[in-house]
Amino acid sequence: MERRIRKNVPLHDPVIPAQRVICNRWHVSQAIMRALAIIAITFFLCIDAKVAFAQGSVEWLTLRVALYPAVPQRRALFTQLEQQFERMYPGVNIELVETYEDGGQTKSLADNYYSGGLAKVKADVYEIDTILLTDLADSGKIQPIELPFNDFATTAVDAVRRNGKVYAVPHWMCGNFLFYDNSDASVVAVVEKATNWSALVSGLKALDKKLLVDLYGRSTLGEWYLTAYSDIVGLSQAQIDIKATSQPDPRVVNALSELISVCANGFCRSDDLHSRTGYYARAFVRKEAHVYVGYSETISYGLQDAIENCLGHCLTKDTIGIRRLPAFFEPRKGNGVGWVDGLGIDTTVHGLKKALAEEFVRFIVSDVGYRLALEPEGDSDAPRYLLPARDKLNIAKAPLYPAFLAAHQGRETGIQSGINEALRLMAPNLNLALPTNP
Repeated sequence: MERRIRKNVPLHDPVIPAQRVICNRWHVSQAIMRALAIIAITFFLCIDAKVAFAQGSVEWLTLRVALYPAVPQRRALFTQLEQQFERMYPGVNIELVETYEDGGQTKSLADNYYSGGLAKVKADVYEIDTILLTDLADSGKIQPIELPFNDFATTAVDAVRRNGKVYAVPHWMCGNFLFYDNSDASVVAVVEKATNWSALVSGLKALDKKLLVDLYGRSTLGEWYLTAYSDIVGLSQAQIDIKATSQPDPRVVNALSELISVCANGFCRSDDLHSRTGYYARAFVRKEAHVYVGYSETISYGLQDAIENCLGHCLTKDTIGIRRLPAFFEPRKGNGVGWVDGLGIDTTVHGLKKALAEEFVRFIVSDVGYRLALEPEGDSDAPRYLLPARDKLNIAKAPLYPAFLAAHQGRETGIQSGINEALRLMAPNLNLALPTNP
């Protein structure tokens, strides 16, 4: 998977995140808690570190973090966050965990995140797709945690709460969007009027316009199946039905087949292209198709390609339109399917190390942490366009955010136990039922 490493630039006016580290007394003012947090951690870093060194162990000074692997410039993003946090707390070491041991073999978390990798990896802090959260909480891998801010999106909070307890702090919101070339008036007329996929497909065919969408791979096909089937029965019932049978509903097969019929030949059902990070977004920005469906962050790859390789013939931030997905079936049940990535803490983490882990999580979702991750460093860098889980966050030099957040509003998230595995079992049967798109 290709990644372009970005240089690290010192943050202007860093704000040390605070509120609660050692104490849970929320009635104490935030200003006092900020001071206590800083004093407590600094004290322990100065005093307990001497004891730890004397005993031959400084393990509590190291936080091992397993971040979600499928984000633009993943390692560069981690490095930016790591360096800023370590500047704030000298002596602390933040380590990125990218592999795990399984049966005597070292495996990649990125390759096996949804196929058991996250459950097996050993870290102190995990970034968890909430489709896996119930299973991790039920197995005792992660412990309850408190939300550090009160302005998380309602959808995000619902996604991390189980049986009245919060098991992760929302970080990113995720979901597919429909991108289109808004410099082409005929395409705009079709895309913006279509309330369902059938209308969109027929309109694009009439114009002889093509669509790009990745419809390959277990996780991808599982997500598309849940998205389409939820339009028929609603998300809660869809999860129950999918866990009861791995045979795809013919109505969903027909709907996805119709979508594939307007794909550019050889694009939408390709194992090779599925494995090329950001390929579809780059092809769309290069105008190889007039419509593209993908996650918000994928457009970053296309915009970066436009900056680095296009000579005035590519789409830009000003010529890309964004809307939520049309309905597969009408009347639609619910507001569409989205996902949330949250930060959770391992159940074995206690005491000062837990306090440090909580402070790191707080930093990641603070205004400073988000802006460090999302604001482009210069004119030669495209925004990552990951969607923050906190409301009303102003991200400079990233003009597409308002459209993304408006199109994402109200989506629901799959949270039932075993739903990830059920979707992965469904995917091979769905793959066989769909056309190959030669």
